[in-house]
Amino acid sequence: MEQRTKTIGFKEALSIGIGQTIGSGVMAYTGIAIGMTGRGVVLAYILSSILVLALTMPIAQLGSTLPTTGGEYMYTSRILSPTLGTFYMFIYVVYNMTISVYAISFTEYLQQLVPGIPFKLIAVAMLTVFYIANIFGLRTAAMVQKIMVVVLILGLAAFVFFGLPKVDFSGFTSETMFPQGFSGIFGAAALLTFATGGANVITHLGHDMKNPGRDIPVVMAIATIVVGIIYAFIALVASGILPVEEVTNKNLGVVASTFMPAPAYLFFMVGGAMIAITTTLNSTLGWVTKPLLMFVEDGYLPKRLGAVNKYGTPYILLTVFYIVGLVPIVSGISLSTISSIGSCAMLCRCLIPACAGFLIYKKYPEACRKSFFLFKPQLMYATVAVAAVIMLLQMQTLLSMQTQQAVIITICYVVVAFILSVIINKVRNVNFYTGDEKKDFRQD
Repeated sequence: MEQRTKTIGFKEALSIGIGQTIGSGVMAYTGIAIGMTGRGVVLAYILSSILVLALTMPIAQLGSTLPTTGGEYMYTSRILSPTLGTFYMFIYVVYNMTISVYAISFTEYLQQLVPGIPFKLIAVAMLTVFYIANIFGLRTAAMVQKIMVVVLILGLAAFVFFGLPKVDFSGFTSETMFPQGFSGIFGAAALLTFATGGANVITHLGHDMKNPGRDIPVVMAIATIVVGIIYAFIALVASGILPVEEVTNKNLGVVASTFMPAPAYLFFMVGGAMIAITTTLNSTLGWVTKPLLMFVEDGYLPKRLGAVNKYGTPYILLTVFYIVGLVPIVSGISLSTISSIGSCAMLCRCLIPACAGFLIYKKYPEACRKSFFLFKPQLMYATVAVAAVIMLLQMQTLLSMQTQQAVIITICYVVVAFILSVIINKVRNVNFYTGDEKKDFRQD
């Protein structure tokens, strides 16, 4: 069993939430979104943040009401069913192939500063450094995270500070902002949820937080809003200085090199772009083991896999995800392929536990009565329904952008994963629901 030392206060939680959200997404996807909707990318980022708030509202309420380790898995397996909990884990593991995105993106930015570097070696080294940092526990990782987030904000502020005076605001017209109509804006916003989303992972750290009932929803809201504002300004600069065709599908480093003085450009590349990516990688490795740890403790995998070291880190499971992240780097899978898989898997991963909001009042009325942040039943049901509709529309939009082969592979994986989940739980015949939230969610 994982140690239950409360190591994460509000400041640490907020740094994890912001650090998880600001990462490779804004660096890699801004240029792609410009290609989809021109200078409308500014509106797309704003819409994306609003969508993320709507999408994560059910999870924020569940996290405040039933704080636990591995939140999304626990809500799915206890409130919905063990079968759906297992299905969630199949999706979850595939989603975390995106760990490699951070190491790959970091190396791409470093390559702009130091051409000719050994790409795969640097990417592997980057992943390894933060794997080791997290082996020493959440306290060490959180301390590193707070320092990096401060540097990160300063780096991104430099991009906006030097770029904003050079923006040609007259170029923001209906033609340049809506080249494909509202569908282009919505499609870009759907893609950009991968960039503006992420603060919801704080629900996986409920047992490690000092005041999870309050901090989980507050951190999720503040982190999403703050990052959304930052991204809108970055998008304004990225799309408003050069002609749209020159920044389409280009990362922010290419844009920054055209208007930032050399020292400021270097600081942005290191303190902004590269640190943005590493904060996400660091926080990901801090929470990524939590759902799988609970899956192990539920008896689906050998108990020895959940062993923890003296720092409270489930080091074997962390090593599993380290290897999951290494595979795409070593195999050379493209960043766009990994990101596409990750975006759809992320939405599916969020949709399943969000539906637990329909049953929380029925199954845990006492916890609902004491919750710091929980809407009245009808409003809670409405937020779940809205989130589900938005996620389904986003998944449809993202799948429409993929090749037919990619769509077939995705659908086949989902179908096979669900069938296996049914079979596994038919054989095990388990039920984790007792109605006692302290027992069900291990709130010891």
